[in-house]
Amino acid sequence: SSATMTNKVKKLQRASLSDPVKITVSHKYQTVSQLQQKYLFVPAKYKDVYLTYILNDMAGNSFMVFVATCEHAQRVSLMLR
Repeated sequence: SSATMTNKVKKLQRASLSDPVKITVSHKYQTVSQLQQKYLFVPAKYKDVYLTYILNDMAGNSFMVFVATCEHAQRVSLMLR
């Protein structure tokens, strides 16, 4: 079982998803020790400002930004140019 897949997360998954699919990665690969995973609750009207600030503040690092739709991805891409 994954370190990130706690029993609480599994219960939440069962309660909120319909027909979920579990994807696993070979155990021979590990997450790098320097990886920082963080989340931040931000009021919707400030999300663009916060995202831009965080990415500029931590420039030189690699990021993964998740969005809900292709339209959101295009908007964020244009915003960050």
